[in-house]
Amino acid sequence: MANRILICTGSSGISAGALDVAEAFERELIHQGLTSDYEVVRVGDRGLFRDVLVDIVFEDDQRVTYEYVTAEDVSTIVTQHLREGVCVENRLAGKDYERFFEGQMRVVLANCGEIDPERIDQYRAVGGYEALVKALKMTPDEVIAEVKDSGLGGRGGAGFSTGLKWQFARAAPGDIKYMICNADEGDPGAFMDRSVLEGDPHAVLEGMAIGAYAMGSSEGYIYCRAEYPLAVKRLNIAIDQARHEGLLGPNILGTDFAFEVSIVQGAGAFVCGEETALMASIEGQRGMPRVRPPFPAQKGLYGKPTNINN
Repeated sequence: MANRILICTGSSGISAGALDVAEAFERELIHQGLTSDYEVVRVGDRGLFRDVLVDIVFEDDQRVTYEYVTAEDVSTIVTQHLREGVCVENRLAGKDYERFFEGQMRVVLANCGEIDPERIDQYRAVGGYEALVKALKMTPDEVIAEVKDSGLGGRGGAGFSTGLKWQFARAAPGDIKYMICNADEGDPGAFMDRSVLEGDPHAVLEGMAIGAYAMGSSEGYIYCRAEYPLAVKRLNIAIDQARHEGLLGPNILGTDFAFEVSIVQGAGAFVCGEETALMASIEGQRGMPRVRPPFPAQKGLYGKPTNINN
C-alpha cells in the first residue's frame, strides 16, 4: 500500500475547509512530482474534531497527525515533511489528541477516519462484507444464535438483545417483513449516527443485510434526517456500489437471498426517533407514537412484522 494522506472530510471537516486542503495536497504533490509516492484519501471524521485533521500514514504504518490544517499550510507540509523528512511542529497534534484515543478500542467507528467512505474497494480491503459472506453460508437461525451469543445489545434501545429482536421478527408469521435502520438523531448537538453514515456507510448496509437475512426480510429502510445531506449523499453512493457488486438486490452473492434498501429523509421531528412514530412517518402519516402491544416485530410498518435497529 502506498503512503497515504488521510484528510477528514466529514461535515465538521468540510465546514473547516477540508475540501480545499485535499485539493491543495493534490496540486502540491503534482507540483513537486510526488503523485506516485502518496495517495490523498478523503476519509470521514474520527470523533475528535481538530479540523482540518490530516494524517500522513507511511507504508510501514508509521503515522503523523496534523491538526487545524489550512490550505496555506499544505506547501510547507509537503516540502518540509514529505520531501525533507522533518515534521512541521506548529501543526502537530498535541498530547490531548493522543490521550483522547489512548486505550480506546474502536468498534463502530473503527473505519471512520481510515477509509474513503465513497469507495467500496477500500471498505472491502479492511474486511468489509466478509461478515455477510459468512452469514449467507449459515442458516438464519445460526446467524441469530451467533448474534445472541455475542451479547450485542442496545440496537433497539435500553440494551435489549439484538439477537432476540431478530428472533422475534423471524418467528412472526408473514411473507413480507421490513428491516429499518433508525438513523434519526434529534438530540441537540448529536453526531453519533452522522459520523457512522458519513464515514462508514457500507458497514450500515452490511449490518442491515445480515439482519434482513436472519429475520427473512427482503426490504429495508434507512430513516435519516434531511439535515444530514452529506450522510444521505454517501449512503446513496454506497447503495449504488453495493448493488453493482451484487451485495444488494436480487440473488445476493449468487444465493436466493434478495434485499433492497431505500432512504427516507425525515423532516427533523424529534419525536420520529421513537420507533412507532418513525414508522408512521415512513408511511406518510403524522409522526406520533402509538400504544404497544402490538410490538413492531408482530405488527409494524404497513402492518407487517418489522425490526428497527438504532
